[in-house]
Amino acid sequence: MSASAKRRKSRRKLDWRKPVAFLRVLLLITLGIIAVYYFSQSSFFALGLIETEGNSKVTEGEIIAKSGLSLGMNYFALDTELVEKRLLSLPLIETVKVKKRLPDRVFVEIKEREARALFCAQDGLVVIDSKGYCLEKPTAGKNYDLPVITGIKTESAAPGEKVCTSKALQPVLNVLDDDLQRLVSEINIAQADSLVAYTRQGTPVLLGTPDHLPEKITLVVSYLDSLESVEEIDYVDIRSILAPAVKYRGKTADGENLFSLFEN
Repeated sequence: MSASAKRRKSRRKLDWRKPVAFLRVLLLITLGIIAVYYFSQSSFFALGLIETEGNSKVTEGEIIAKSGLSLGMNYFALDTELVEKRLLSLPLIETVKVKKRLPDRVFVEIKEREARALFCAQDGLVVIDSKGYCLEKPTAGKNYDLPVITGIKTESAAPGEKVCTSKALQPVLNVLDDDLQRLVSEINIAQADSLVAYTRQGTPVLLGTPDHLPEKITLVVSYLDSLESVEEIDYVDIRSILAPAVKYRGKTADGENLFSLFEN
């Protein structure tokens, strides 16, 4: 047999081996995929621990019930985005992050909404957070020592929804820190360019527009404690931070400058 004929015969033999080798590899890959699938569905990946962090007002039971999570469910079947979406429907939850940890753990990190003020709605007061979202209606036996925001119509009093879209509301909520909550009982925002706050003693504080509101509030907080000891005050005018004034009952509207008042 010639050399060329031998080479052709050898190539034919090799051609038969290639498909067999390919089928073997394909079979191994298929068996591997099947094995991994069944292993992933085994009890080894059954959810065994659900932990919550950051929640104080919303109970762990409420979170788990709303999330749809349950012990024993398959780890890989857990859709974290769907769980987060479900939990965000709870009015008291502002943000949520769901994290999975192999092989059988889930961590739910919660940031709750904090009560910032009471809002005067058509059918009564509602508790709102720093973004104007309704949290709940005040309940008996629970202390809500918060300023009341009045003067504008409620667009929604449903928990989890914004009470209104007034441009005057957010600047006011931004400055309602602990100091102001302690000193102020009400803020009327009926007119966006003529905001009026009322002290715990009932003294009106004219704030004017929301412009420079943080500076105005800082000035008010700095002197309001001392002003409360001064009798016969009609109102405090802080519409201009450059010329704050006090109007006494029976005196002209020019009043006295706050700073000269405390110098005397």
